[in-house]
Amino acid sequence: MADGVQNAAVICCFMTPDYQISENCEKELQCAADSKIRIIPCMLGDQNNTEWKPSGWLKLVTAGLNYVKIRDHSDLNIRLKAKELIGRIKNQYLPPAEERAPAPPKFFESIREKYLRENRIKRIVNEEKSFPIEQSYINLAMIETKEQQEKEKKLKEQDKHGRPDRENDQDNRRPYQHNEILGTYEEIYGTKTSINVEEIFQKCKGANKKVLVLGRAGIGKSTFCQYVTYRWAKHDLWSEYELLVLIHLRKLTVSRYPQGKEYSPSDIMKKEYFPYDDIS
Repeated sequence: MADGVQNAAVICCFMTPDYQISENCEKELQCAADSKIRIIPCMLGDQNNTEWKPSGWLKLVTAGLNYVKIRDHSDLNIRLKAKELIGRIKNQYLPPAEERAPAPPKFFESIREKYLRENRIKRIVNEEKSFPIEQSYINLAMIETKEQQEKEKKLKEQDKHGRPDRENDQDNRRPYQHNEILGTYEEIYGTKTSINVEEIFQKCKGANKKVLVLGRAGIGKSTFCQYVTYRWAKHDLWSEYELLVLIHLRKLTVSRYPQGKEYSPSDIMKKEYFPYDDIS
């Protein structure tokens, strides 16, 4: 038993009352903890007692660890949590020292910690109140190219005929017209297919994967970006990427980035995240 535990890269323990009272399970997990092997606790709980939590030795061994919560035994939740567990196993596996890639720069972790702190969304009506970002529902759809050309024509015609003649009217109608065009784009540009957040890059065939997120003002584009950076920081999403950087386009102004100079991604990241630090 000891050899099996010590040769493991990661130990996953599925916590239930029966697991907690098992002497063999206690010895295995304690051996893993003593050997400094990574432990991923999965909370199955007790169907007869939804408030059950580990206690005694199990509580001590798993204290401070981030649980994979599988109390909800619905098919959808099981699938989601299985993906989360697989992602964490991949992320937490450490190959032998001679095979390891160089450790990422320290500022990578600073960015990750920032995303973890930004774990709540302010309400639109009352910004003093907020709710956990994990409760946010992000509904995404992929736009197919079927009948795309005909629908593009319709969109261009609306844009052309919708332009007002008078300058004042143009200023007054611009916000409305912008949302109107975006709404039409969403409605007619193509056939939409629902897609999970985890799968959006799988549809990209090129080496450089690019995804354009469209939507009316207030529909949730910024919330979506905050949501994925938070899940990445928790190792729940896209763990194959060492760094995920969120840049708010509204900050890329001429006053902050004067013309006449080319700005690299690292230049922008330094200004937005580390204006007073040297990250070179």
